[in-house]
Amino acid sequence: MKRKLSSLVLCLLLAFVVMLSGCDLFPKNYTAYLNKSVCTLTYADGKKEEITTEAYINAFNSYGSSLVQNGSTYEEAAEQTIEVLINRYVLLNHAKSVITISEDDKKEIYDDVYTSLKSNLETYETEVREEWGMDEPTSPEDEETDIVLYEEYVPTAEVVFVDGQYKIKLLDTTEDKQTTNFASLEAVIEQFKNFANYNDNTTNTKIRKEAYRRFLTVLKKNEQNLNLSTDYDSILERYVEKLYKSTEENFYITNLEKYYKTEEGYSTISVGQVLNKYKSLLLQSKFKYEANAENYDKAMLESFKDVYYVVDDNYFFVSHILMKYDETSVPGQLSQKQQYDNLKTEYENGYISKKVYEEKLVELANQVQAKVRNENGEQTGETVSASKVLMDLTLDLEIAKTDEEKAEIFRDYMYKFSEDTGTVNAEYMYVVGTESSQMVESFTEDARKLNENGVFGSISTKLVASEYGVHILFYGGKVENLFTVTDVSTFTLNDSDIEVLTNAKLSALNNKTVFHKVFELLSEDNYSIFENMNLNVLKKDIKIEKHKSVYENL
Repeated sequence: MKRKLSSLVLCLLLAFVVMLSGCDLFPKNYTAYLNKSVCTLTYADGKKEEITTEAYINAFNSYGSSLVQNGSTYEEAAEQTIEVLINRYVLLNHAKSVITISEDDKKEIYDDVYTSLKSNLETYETEVREEWGMDEPTSPEDEETDIVLYEEYVPTAEVVFVDGQYKIKLLDTTEDKQTTNFASLEAVIEQFKNFANYNDNTTNTKIRKEAYRRFLTVLKKNEQNLNLSTDYDSILERYVEKLYKSTEENFYITNLEKYYKTEEGYSTISVGQVLNKYKSLLLQSKFKYEANAENYDKAMLESFKDVYYVVDDNYFFVSHILMKYDETSVPGQLSQKQQYDNLKTEYENGYISKKVYEEKLVELANQVQAKVRNENGEQTGETVSASKVLMDLTLDLEIAKTDEEKAEIFRDYMYKFSEDTGTVNAEYMYVVGTESSQMVESFTEDARKLNENGVFGSISTKLVASEYGVHILFYGGKVENLFTVTDVSTFTLNDSDIEVLTNAKLSALNNKTVFHKVFELLSEDNYSIFENMNLNVLKKDIKIEKHKSVYENL
């Protein structure tokens, strides 16, 4: 299947083709050949820009070849590669006219270049280790750990009411980068050389030095027949200069997107556009699911995130804390999981009554231990009985005064004790139907009991046993519409309705709202549309001459 990528994504992709691209695929020709133009761009001010054969080959290796692998002919792939390159050059030319790179920006770019150099070196280190039969060094940070940690959603925008109207204010979500504050490319090169050649006579430094030698050898091979100086210092310097150029270009294009998304601190997307997008999604769901009950039920239970209008009140939200059985077995004694499986088999085959089955399940559930996690989401090795978790949670919820407090209390317990990674930072809780469910039978039965009571924040009164372990269920309320649509032809949303979207959380257990979700969707769609429109406008004043005879037979 052929995939379509936005030109912005492709431009970003091509920004890094200089980094160890398939240069060994270059034909063994001279510098003049690689500098030959495959396309000439003449701008309105008379400035000319040439897209070289070298740039084309790099781009084709990164992009065009994948098109061929997916079924395109070489001619089709060549034309698309040229178009992507043209778009990249045009966007860069425009970006440089509106974006200014500060001294701090340069330091950030220098740091990115250094990081890329180290990343390239690590590739060769891995190769050397494999050849020498050495294992990768490990550290506590490298070891895989089962971490469950609440990550609060970080919004990129918020709705504010200013000057009598609703506007979308963009929020600064950039993290402070820890840069090494290189003052120049020379400093980058010097530190990289020192890092690669540092020698304390350990195996690791010997591996790194060999990796550095191989890295430079490949760079030298890439430049053969180009009549350039062949000493390693010069080769590395030229490579780093190319790396800086591509990283700087990437900076320009990335910041061009930010430039067009912002207007004096506010988003160029209006509240009206967000409401219209939501209205469109809502009506699409209504038309789609009212006509097909089977697809509706499947969407509700499997992928509720794609449902914007519910056609009945037969579904509700539920979350849980899962504490798994101990599967460790010792001679002459079954593990907790084996005990559960045996009990279920005996009951299903009629060897024990339902009453006995349920009594023994309670006994088994009371043996289950919950694994305790610390505030970093790491298991501490401590355990506490699942029964105590249920008792403590019940007491804490009884003194909660609001639904928000109930949700926060349950969330804290869930991240401290639950072993269900499916609930970790999920946008939505699980959805269960009054008549259908994809959850196991015991889970479904107790969830429906909570729904019958209809009290938000209520939890199961006992540990619910299943083949996965024991559960404590939390009731998250009915799945309901934010707006009722009685007549599609007259349904409308006013600007003040944006407050409904900003107050409606996707889940009581996280802070992301319907507004945030729709704004993100619209932001992605809008910039892609805008970018194409902007490219078309920019290209109107540019004379584009493709030199097919140069690239069509490469």
